[in-house]
Amino acid sequence: VMNHGFEIKQWYQRRVRGLAYERRFPTCAMIPAFLGSETIFEHKSKDGAIHVIERRCKIDVEAPYLLKKVCGADYVYFIQKNSLNRRNRTLNIVATNETFNNRVKIKEECSYRPHPDNEDWTIFTQRATLNIISFFGIEAQVEKLGIKAYHKNIKKGKEIVVYYINELNSEGVVSVPRWVPPDNVDSDSDSDESFASADDDSRLDDVATDDYKLDSDYITTHLGELNPMEECSIIQLAKRMKQTFDKIPDERVLLRFLRARNFDIEKTREMLIKSMAWRKQYNIDAHLDIWTPPPIIDKYLPGAWHRNDKDGRPVYILRLGHLDIKGMLRAVGEDALLRYALYICEQGIQKTNATSQISSWTLLIDLEGLNLRHLWAPARIAMRRFTEVMEQNYPETLGVVLIVQAPRLFPLAWTLVKSFINENTRRKCLVYGGNDYLEDDGIHSYIHREDIPDFLGGPCPCNIECNGLVPREEYTRSTEDVLEKEAGLQSLYKNCTLKKGEIHEVQVEADVDGVITWDFDCVLGELQFTVSHRTFSQPQCNSSLAGLVEMAGITYSTTPSPTDSYTDKIVEDSTVCAYLEGDSVQGSYYVSKPGTYVLSWGNATPPANASSKSTFLYSIEMIEPKDYAGSVSSLTSSFSNLSSAGSSWNTSSVASWNSMVSR
Repeated sequence: VMNHGFEIKQWYQRRVRGLAYERRFPTCAMIPAFLGSETIFEHKSKDGAIHVIERRCKIDVEAPYLLKKVCGADYVYFIQKNSLNRRNRTLNIVATNETFNNRVKIKEECSYRPHPDNEDWTIFTQRATLNIISFFGIEAQVEKLGIKAYHKNIKKGKEIVVYYINELNSEGVVSVPRWVPPDNVDSDSDSDESFASADDDSRLDDVATDDYKLDSDYITTHLGELNPMEECSIIQLAKRMKQTFDKIPDERVLLRFLRARNFDIEKTREMLIKSMAWRKQYNIDAHLDIWTPPPIIDKYLPGAWHRNDKDGRPVYILRLGHLDIKGMLRAVGEDALLRYALYICEQGIQKTNATSQISSWTLLIDLEGLNLRHLWAPARIAMRRFTEVMEQNYPETLGVVLIVQAPRLFPLAWTLVKSFINENTRRKCLVYGGNDYLEDDGIHSYIHREDIPDFLGGPCPCNIECNGLVPREEYTRSTEDVLEKEAGLQSLYKNCTLKKGEIHEVQVEADVDGVITWDFDCVLGELQFTVSHRTFSQPQCNSSLAGLVEMAGITYSTTPSPTDSYTDKIVEDSTVCAYLEGDSVQGSYYVSKPGTYVLSWGNATPPANASSKSTFLYSIEMIEPKDYAGSVSSLTSSFSNLSSAGSSWNTSSVASWNSMVSR
């Protein structure tokens, strides 16, 4: 315990000293360690005699680098309460530490009051106490730092006040009239005095005393190893939340949200409040009790919980390559799939809560069978929304994501979805192409060999049914219905109707190593489709046009006759394909030769049909080399095991022509 008191005599009236003190805020150039402050409470009496203000002050830690590293903090927070009583001509200041409050108690008290022998003099008294409860075996070092900082503060405090008094003098402020009660203003002196009392620290106690603690045994059992800063952040966040809410989430939830916001208390608090409001609005706490997955999801969504990993985390397996996402969206809709995702997340939380020190689960994604159907634009939009909801309300619930049997299509798929996956989540992903997951550094590093599911060559039965495509008779929505829900999709897709014999062409300017992707639905009648490379007699393709897609296209009444200006050649591996009403087609073409490519649709409806028209919806995207090259680079830096899924993206690793039709 440290105690110190001394007197200062100054021939200025008390009000000048008060003005000088207030100039220290919100920052003070004479105190480099004082990084800033924010007002968290303020009270002024009606007659102006009483002014109480509380500030949260950010202080730089003047400590050796190694000690900072052990503490996990570069700065600390103090709560400072200033109580000015103009009636009694006193200023009382109490400061307590908010950071590390469960391990170290610091309290500093300062007072300014008139000298009993000369009321134009001011007595300044300063006292501080330091109580170190425990600090990871470095209590002696912390004590030395505390004493050193205190004595330095004593010397600096008077110097700063005198500096600002001189500054006021230079501005012509040498005397301020004493406070006089204003006329016709009632003053509740008893209640106001309680606000300004130096001994009344009730509001400070709400923030910085023992009303909320974390026992070291509880931390070890339920939260794992935390550094002092992480412990302190949980306590600070809990206290801030208790100021607003009677009931707050438990410490494991607080820790997850803190990690998602890099232990920024204010950002975490904002995120947590929004999530709590969301859970209340949609009654998420009762979601497992009141919502049941539709039969279509139960039958055609191939996913289930499967044992635990080596760290004790529950494992959820999703055989994404066998999921008919397009059929699901047209059968049950996006809202039902989102509710199912929430259902799985709530199950995951329920499972992790049943085990101490486990706050996350493992996701194993099997990509066997992944194809262009999975990259349907509405499906990507839905996935983006699901991801946003998960990251905002279930942060840090994924411990690791194991992606197995990644096909050669994977880099293209990753390019299209990576933009809406959080960087922290991307770092947790491990991608295995082909049979790489069976290697010594494969999924055995995370899952016990005896728990590896049978469909991955392991001995453990895994009852996940893969029932193929959702039958068309189960559809409750047309493609148009799905697109109408999202304005962005309406602009992405074009609607085209062809009369008998008409051809619709879309030109794409492409560079070498680019990828052209297409997605179209045959709504009415029948279609023929092909992809051609157009060669002009005069060079037409400018490098600045690479990647350009003329989405509006051009409709011809008959097949254009060859001219001297250009010739069309159907691309290698391509054929003239016929599609029936109701078909949904996704495809891609890897560009090996730069230039102009033409995607053509023709009306192939038989004459016997009542309607000779063909109607279809289409969307075309051009993925340039720099885009998917970036995704491969991202994979290389983010994933600890990268197989041919990312590194072998070239003409030999992808089919030149790849198209899939769903009927």
